[in-house]
Amino acid sequence: MDNSSDPTQVLLKFYAAEEKYLATGGEDFSEIASTLDPECVMHQPQSLPYAGEWHGHDGFERWMEAFGDTWASLAVENPAFYPSGANHIFVRSTVVARAKRTGTDITWPLLQMITTRDGRILEIQPFHWDTVPIATAAAYPTS
Repeated sequence: MDNSSDPTQVLLKFYAAEEKYLATGGEDFSEIASTLDPECVMHQPQSLPYAGEWHGHDGFERWMEAFGDTWASLAVENPAFYPSGANHIFVRSTVVARAKRTGTDITWPLLQMITTRDGRILEIQPFHWDTVPIATAAAYPTS
């Protein structure tokens, strides 16, 4: 059975590509791009250094650069997947990261709503419990 369009598998492939991209200093975006729909949208809260809506592969790559400028390392741990229909999935996970500017290690819970289309990510909407500790670790002004 081909599970390449299963939202859980799509997301796991994206997480692996994202971790590799950050670990190599953003050398090659093509592996991440292969997991993204050409019309993808990433939403981020205004209180974070990589705030805003990032559209398409170019926008997503610019978001990854801003994200990579913020975090020296990042891993998504213990993801719990909650599929919701054929093209949606909610993911509750723990993010473990080290900030580039401060060297601070930080862990935070994250809930994401992911929409997929044709085996690729179309939209990512993260929901953070509290962005202040994240912004503080990243040395980003919170007021």
